[in-house]
Amino acid sequence: MVSESDGHSQFPAKRSFSQLIRSQRISLSAVNSEDKTYCITTDTDIRALAASIQQLGLIHPPVLKHLHSEYIIISGFRRIAACRQLGWSEISASVLRPDVDNETCALYAIADNSHQRPLNIVEISRSFFLLSANISDQTRQLMYASDLGLPAHRDHIKKIEKICRLPGRIQDAILNGAISFAIALELLKFETDIGIDLVKLFDQLKIGVNKQRELILLFEEIALREKIPLRALLNEADVRHILDDAELDRVQKGRRIKQYLRSRRFPLIINTITKFENLVSTLKLGDSVKLIPPKDFEGTTYTLRLQFRSHAELSELQSTLDNIIRNRDLKKFLPE
Repeated sequence: MVSESDGHSQFPAKRSFSQLIRSQRISLSAVNSEDKTYCITTDTDIRALAASIQQLGLIHPPVLKHLHSEYIIISGFRRIAACRQLGWSEISASVLRPDVDNETCALYAIADNSHQRPLNIVEISRSFFLLSANISDQTRQLMYASDLGLPAHRDHIKKIEKICRLPGRIQDAILNGAISFAIALELLKFETDIGIDLVKLFDQLKIGVNKQRELILLFEEIALREKIPLRALLNEADVRHILDDAELDRVQKGRRIKQYLRSRRFPLIINTITKFENLVSTLKLGDSVKLIPPKDFEGTTYTLRLQFRSHAELSELQSTLDNIIRNRDLKKFLPE
């Protein structure tokens, strides 16, 4: 049913397709819509489609396959759902012969979607999963992917294919932009409940990829350091208190969560930073002088920035500099 020629994959030609399929009237009660084996689309909104079918009829019949005592859907999940919503009892459908193999079914399911519109990342993942599940030879997988308009790089396929294995809540987060493809791949290493909790957090805070990755690392390191379950940490009272504070906007909540986690992960560093900030406050440097410590006090180089517009202003800063140099508390921070 699928042949190869000159090293390139070939889909069944129209004349051979006609031998594999026949048009017939099917009772909707005999169609199993729960079998999602060949479902590619992520769009569940059928309102516009139902209105179109009601006005114009079912222009493009779904493709079904007779299996045992029922019909499974190869393509046309939304069309069948729309017809059911309209109250139809039967439809015209293209029915594949029972002996049509799973590989051919997969190819038609993917083609029916990819040749009509651009696929989103989850739909591409589902397509790759169908290819790998029904075609063992990786070279043929790549050739079919190319014919179907899918990315045809082996490493890319392996990564994208993993997306459809994620829980639906996480897939939805990818589609609505709450998390990126890269973050979704990172969530694969967690148990399902943990991944979903992280997605809920990111969706609430609306933070970017780098900040999401930073929070994931902080949560992981704290859980490991304190020997507590990661999910328990995600749902601790202190974290929930910040997230549920109605007086904070999402930017403030994101900043508070990060500060809380950093203080818990690096208590000595945060304590040192707090002491240094209090010291700088007592020096009363004003807007013209900035005393900047090394990041996280991991280095030994401090920076002193002066702003002035004239020689007179520079001279006025001399007393401030003298106070900085003579300050005994500051000497405790500086190396000998």
